[in-house]
Amino acid sequence: MADDLLRLEGVAKSYGSGIVETEVLHGIDLDLRQGEFAALIGPSGSGKSTLLNLIGLLDQPSAGKLFIQGQDTALLNEAALTRLRGLSIGFVFQHHYLIAEFTALENVMMPLLVARGRPDEDMRRRAAELLDKVGLSKWADNRVTNISGGQQQRVAIARALAMNPPLVLADEPTGNLDTKSADGVFELMRQVNVANRTTFLIVTHDPRLAQRCDRIIELVDGKIVADSRSG
Repeated sequence: MADDLLRLEGVAKSYGSGIVETEVLHGIDLDLRQGEFAALIGPSGSGKSTLLNLIGLLDQPSAGKLFIQGQDTALLNEAALTRLRGLSIGFVFQHHYLIAEFTALENVMMPLLVARGRPDEDMRRRAAELLDKVGLSKWADNRVTNISGGQQQRVAIARALAMNPPLVLADEPTGNLDTKSADGVFELMRQVNVANRTTFLIVTHDPRLAQRCDRIIELVDGKIVADSRSG
């Protein structure tokens, strides 16, 4: 479809070789449209993290095709893949992976710094705007070790949005949070989704959160066994 942001055609992933080769993903067909808010669910070992790594261009399929914004990623060299990943995909993980020695503002600036090479006032302004959007302006100059777990995850979301990517991949983003903080982080992602039409693919083991997504994709034994859109 014309508005497909992501498309997978017959994607498979194997590890090892010969008699010890193990296929983890089997012929995955999947599309994500601009503005979708989707949950990826399934038991441990079903291949969710492997699939997310492929979509995030952190690994490459053993077979099949993966398109991002119409680009066949198999035709891109490592430098082009790195550039596409940096511009098109934001990542939020269960553990926030913030730099402990840096302030909240400095952590949000990191993707911009990597892209541009040196800090400037525009970069600081962009980071400050994002922290304001996630409700953390007051903590901009605090080291991230001095804020709560829920606040740290909000900083991680702001960092994921620094390059204004059309796609955000979130791997158990609320897994380490209490229910109240988890709800707050989920609502923040939803607000970003609605305001910017940012596409979210969220891996979660929490059925309560999955049910609040617009689409639920279920992976079992490396295959999509259910895919339902609400409405």
